[in-house]
Amino acid sequence: MKRSGSLLENGIFNIIKTFASLVFPLITFAYASRILGETGIGKVNFVKSFISYFVMVAMLGMNYYGTREAAKLREDKNMLSRFVQEMLIINGCTTFVSCAMAVVCFAAIPRVHGYGPLFFVCALAIPLQGLGMEWLYQALEEYRYIAVRSVAFQAIALVLMFIFVREPEDIVPYAAVTVFASSGVYVLNFINARKYVTFLGTGHFELRKHLRPLLWLFALAVSIELYTVLDTTMLGFLQDDAAVGRYTAAVKVHRMVNSLIAAIGVVLIPRLSYYVGKNEKYKVEELVRKAYNYTFLLSIPAAVGLFMLSDEIILLLSGSGFLAAGTAMRIMTPIVILIPFSVATNQQTFVPMKKEKLILISTMAGAVTNFTLNMLLIPRYAENGAAVGTVAAEFAVAVICFANASRYFDMKAVFKCYYQYWLAAAGIPVVCLLLDQCNCNSILLMVLKVVLSVTVYFACLLFLKNPFLRMAMHAAAAKMQRSS
Repeated sequence: MKRSGSLLENGIFNIIKTFASLVFPLITFAYASRILGETGIGKVNFVKSFISYFVMVAMLGMNYYGTREAAKLREDKNMLSRFVQEMLIINGCTTFVSCAMAVVCFAAIPRVHGYGPLFFVCALAIPLQGLGMEWLYQALEEYRYIAVRSVAFQAIALVLMFIFVREPEDIVPYAAVTVFASSGVYVLNFINARKYVTFLGTGHFELRKHLRPLLWLFALAVSIELYTVLDTTMLGFLQDDAAVGRYTAAVKVHRMVNSLIAAIGVVLIPRLSYYVGKNEKYKVEELVRKAYNYTFLLSIPAAVGLFMLSDEIILLLSGSGFLAAGTAMRIMTPIVILIPFSVATNQQTFVPMKKEKLILISTMAGAVTNFTLNMLLIPRYAENGAAVGTVAAEFAVAVICFANASRYFDMKAVFKCYYQYWLAAAGIPVVCLLLDQCNCNSILLMVLKVVLSVTVYFACLLFLKNPFLRMAMHAAAAKMQRSS
């Protein structure tokens, strides 16, 4: 099966998809937070964080495994169809078990039982995730389809939000719209999959051979979930819904930026899996070096900018009622650098290389760090304690990732241009502090800070002759010439 597009084109479409799946929710969050308040937003995000564990059980590591293995089979429709059918059978069983577990937990845990309809609306994400086979489209590098589909559903969800969420009591409609926006696309995925695979009989199914790697990747998914979602869940149990609401406002933009940065690297997974399968070591080294440097190129200025603009972002995103979240947001700015580095190492590099054990070591270290610090800090410092725990966990993961990556790649070559990104980012605080002297509209001032900071940053990198920025610019120019 022919590859859908170049890495640059795939990266652009995946950024569009990620941008849509994050910016539209930001708009709806900015609207809903002013109506539902800290407590309403906190209720929805606490329940969603709780449901995410059952989604994880239903998927059983299938997103990583499916993308990696389907990428190897994409040139053989019959083999790919058999693999997809095997994954759907396994996923059907795990989804049934996960849904049953969710019902039992709802009945048995008093803290959760009180949420009633909200719980079951959010729980619709469990069967929808498995049905969607997002891993198949990533393996086939169908990022154009993914982007167009995501933008369409997010736009519809935005309209639904304005129609159905109008009062502080509209918590369940808000949750329903967010589930539709994030999981409704999976029904379309299932229908559209017939273009690429057949669901007719393709021979004897071999389910057992998938179980061992799936269980390894499930253990990996558990450890990742523990240190990325655990903070919200523990806040809900150890504090209250209002603390969850403030923490959600603090972490919202950080997660968006991390996802946008990761969107570039995600497109490397099927291509890396292909090169690893062909034993083309030089191409693997080249792609890995690019993955790290494009991560540095974007994450370092993003972290500096978010630190400088924390209060303005909270005010714009959530309103004055959430200003107390500004401290947690500033505490968490290092994760904008740490998470993309860990993702570039683990998900984008070690998953295609089948080094799940190394990933598990780093993520378990993060999970233990996060849980321990959350238990100590959340009861006293609420969302600020959760923020410290998250940063410490991500730092632990990044340190182990660096040590593991050094065993397979020349990390000195990877970090050769690292200082350039920090030198260029040093101009961002200067721009922000100078513009603070201007007396103009707050939104206009924020836009000016962002635009001028980005301009200064990339101008500095061009002056320093950063090879990766120049490479990206040349590739984009060549793409535009071919399309014109």
